[in-house]
Amino acid sequence: MLELLFAAALIATPAVQDEEPPCEAYGNDDSLSIGAAIAPGRPGGELSLHANEALHGMVAVPLKCFSRWTSSDPAVTIDTERRRIVIAPEATPGRDVEITGTIRDRTVRTRFRIAPADGPVLTGFWSQTSVDCHGPVPRDPLRELRFNSDGKFAVTFVPFEVRQDYWGAVEFDPAAGRIGFSVDRGNTVPADLMLKGTVRVEGDNQLLIDGVYFGGLDVPPPVEGCSYAFRKR
Repeated sequence: MLELLFAAALIATPAVQDEEPPCEAYGNDDSLSIGAAIAPGRPGGELSLHANEALHGMVAVPLKCFSRWTSSDPAVTIDTERRRIVIAPEATPGRDVEITGTIRDRTVRTRFRIAPADGPVLTGFWSQTSVDCHGPVPRDPLRELRFNSDGKFAVTFVPFEVRQDYWGAVEFDPAAGRIGFSVDRGNTVPADLMLKGTVRVEGDNQLLIDGVYFGGLDVPPPVEGCSYAFRKR
């Protein structure tokens, strides 16, 4: 009987929920940041919006704690209740948009570029599914190939927190099927990189790049480069 009463008490007792800190607890140091999802922001579409603070953005900040939001483009608005950036159908592809948010006297900002209304777009995170180097293959798969909306890229073989292996700018010509990367800097930049090749985007989730080499081999890469297949995460 005691066991039954104890079980009933457990069922009847509501779970204790941690109380959300008051808004005054946020935005008190320089770690506060906002960001748009790294995904294609097409006219008529939406992007998720987030706010974070603390080391590596480990603490999520409620958007309701921001007293003011602005957009540099009238065709782009902020829906704080749904945590979304809303892009109107009449928005101009290729235009850079700056979003700002203010908590008390602290204003932070983020930027993104409006994507084409249709056609292939690289923006997002891609993971290698296969590679063919006409012989030995890299010891580790390229787990994260990141394309930002503003034409920047980053390569990371083993993602850990915010570390990236190397990064720079990318030129993508979908009509000609060409792609080229230029490295700006990096923590680990492999030798013998080959960063100009052909490219094909199949649907929204498959990316094929041929004639390039992103690193990872213990021997020099073949003169014709490697063929990579990626899937969007």
